[in-house]
Amino acid sequence: MPRDYGCQNRDDRQTGHLSNQNGIALVTGLVLMLILTLLSYTAIKWAASDIARSANYAETLQATYIAEAGIHKAIDYLNYDASGDSPGEVSNGFDDELDGTNWPAGTFTSIGIGSDGGTYSIVIEDNTDGDGSTVLDVDNSVVLKSTGTIAGLSVIIETVIYRPLFKSQYAILSEGDVGVNGNSTSITGTNGAVHTNSDFTQAGTPTINGGANASGTCTGAECNSAGGVSEEFVPVLEPSDYEQNADYIFNDDGTIDQKNADGTTTTGVEGNALFSGFSHNNQGWRVSNSAVAGTDIPNQAFLYFKDDLTATSIGSAATPWEITLVVEKTISFGNADVINWKDPDISPDLQNLFLVAENDIKITGMNQNTQGLIAAKDQISLSGGASIEGYLISNNLTTSDNTVNGTDTIVGGGITLTYNGDLVAPVLSDKVSILTWQKT
Repeated sequence: MPRDYGCQNRDDRQTGHLSNQNGIALVTGLVLMLILTLLSYTAIKWAASDIARSANYAETLQATYIAEAGIHKAIDYLNYDASGDSPGEVSNGFDDELDGTNWPAGTFTSIGIGSDGGTYSIVIEDNTDGDGSTVLDVDNSVVLKSTGTIAGLSVIIETVIYRPLFKSQYAILSEGDVGVNGNSTSITGTNGAVHTNSDFTQAGTPTINGGANASGTCTGAECNSAGGVSEEFVPVLEPSDYEQNADYIFNDDGTIDQKNADGTTTTGVEGNALFSGFSHNNQGWRVSNSAVAGTDIPNQAFLYFKDDLTATSIGSAATPWEITLVVEKTISFGNADVINWKDPDISPDLQNLFLVAENDIKITGMNQNTQGLIAAKDQISLSGGASIEGYLISNNLTTSDNTVNGTDTIVGGGITLTYNGDLVAPVLSDKVSILTWQKT
């Protein structure tokens, strides 16, 4: 007979104890609640931090924009006068800004901007140009530092600005009246245009690729409008600025000085055979019709005259006179075989100088093709069959000379003037440009 131990199944004896799982569900719920609480705390913490970062970013951005506004204010001050005309304070360089003479504190210190109380302040400093001075500028470059501030946060923008060399946008640029004459006369190139701050007229049917613009009246088929356009900056080339670059100086008393390579000057060289083609009297310097370039007159040279210079039938097709001429009075040539001397020992802007005069420049019969800048502080009259790659500048400033009659700068007689906007002049522009820009 089987024995009865009072329990039919061992598993049945353990089932009641293990099947009660109410405690596990409670623990799981608490763990989940803890995790959710931690996640919520972290999300709130990150959200608060993100809001702070966003606010800080917005204020930094605002401060940056305010500092930029200060830079633009300073550049506008340098480029334009109180009436909005050019040039502004940069017209005489940066020295009087660096020493504080022309840097008005009220214009550039803690200027309020916007409704949130932002301010900017600007200082101007000399760049590292090696001149040993913080109030003198030798490289036409300075540093503007503008501090923009809002809500206690500041951003500084540093900008290096410079005043570049002048490069005309026009083949003919004049303060006075301009006339372009003749059916075969051509003003061509990508910048083959005319601008005068006075009146323009044409005679015949010349070609002006870019047309003519006049601040006064403009008359002729090549005019872009009837006139009244804004005036343009016309730089003044002062002959005396270039005396130091000359190889020979022809004085107004008939003597000639020679500049030597070592920087010394030899006086009284007028007796040398190389100058036998020159003569001088009370009407100035004259070149003999029979003078041969390189034999009777210096060739491939930079010549500076302190009196009028006159020549007829100068040079030849076989041996043109290759020179740079800077004259304190007037240049007058007839039947000229003359080309520009691009001295490799001087800077490219000076190499571009061809003919420069304090008064008039008059050439009747330009025979040789050449390249360079022709500039007169009075008027220019240019005719002939040559092609000149470059541009003309006339200032209409002097009235004591009538080599070119009236107030007109005249180009005609079959001249071709080609200009592609690529020749810098040894004078500075009327506006500053930004060289570098950084936030600090």
